[in-house]
Amino acid sequence: MNAAARKPWGGAGGTGRGPALVLALVAAGAFLISYNFFAMVFRGSGPVLWPAAAGNGRDPVVAMPASLRTAAGDAARRRPFHVALTATDAAYSRWQCRVMYFWYKRMQARPGGEAMGGFTRVLHSGKPDGLMDEIPTFVVDPLPAGKDHGYVVLNRPWAFVQWLQKAKIKEEYGYAVASALHGVQHILRKDFMIQPPFDTKLQNTFIIHFTYGNDYSLKGELTYGKIGEWRFDKRSYDDRPPPRNLTLPPPGVPESVVTLVKMVNEASANLPRWDEGI
Repeated sequence: MNAAARKPWGGAGGTGRGPALVLALVAAGAFLISYNFFAMVFRGSGPVLWPAAAGNGRDPVVAMPASLRTAAGDAARRRPFHVALTATDAAYSRWQCRVMYFWYKRMQARPGGEAMGGFTRVLHSGKPDGLMDEIPTFVVDPLPAGKDHGYVVLNRPWAFVQWLQKAKIKEEYGYAVASALHGVQHILRKDFMIQPPFDTKLQNTFIIHFTYGNDYSLKGELTYGKIGEWRFDKRSYDDRPPPRNLTLPPPGVPESVVTLVKMVNEASANLPRWDEGI
């Protein structure tokens, strides 16, 4: 795949099929790796809930055999997993990475956090940035200019390809890659992640995915698609981090949104040089 990626775009005859195939293979490979990695995590490797403490109950999509339930409850048999995320050196990406890593470390330090292993920010800007000493980071090259065909997120699978070719991962990521290649199936967890404002309850959630805008009236009514009297939308902060001590949502707003804002506030209150947007 590497050799093919270095061939001139258009290939012989200028058909363009070569680069299109390379991009398709990169995207497909990254999807399989990511799917199996998260499927592995869904098995329930311990209380790795970031927004709140995890409960002991399990609610998998596929019923878990009794023998596996016993093994999953045995802390001595757990093996840590590795979390990796792709990022750029833009302010919009930096502050989100800082919040994520702050809470990763906070949950890792809690009882049961031994299931949470290493953490790698795969930085696909081609050069180090100001977070190298704060977050474990592996620098890779972006796609050459114009070769993403306007779809900038193709840098993400390309970043993972480079990382897997050069990084030595001692936790479970190697297992995820191997399982993708050999068709190993996993038990999935439907309570793995919520996405405010559409998911309103925390329950036993492991991760809050903050991607959608949260717009509400002062009566606590969702005004999605219309800027609310109260709002939190991460895309409002694409060139700077959000201010410390964001105003909390009005009464009646779901607990998932309230918890999200409180977590951002706690991270920004404890992270140094937050206002500088490093």
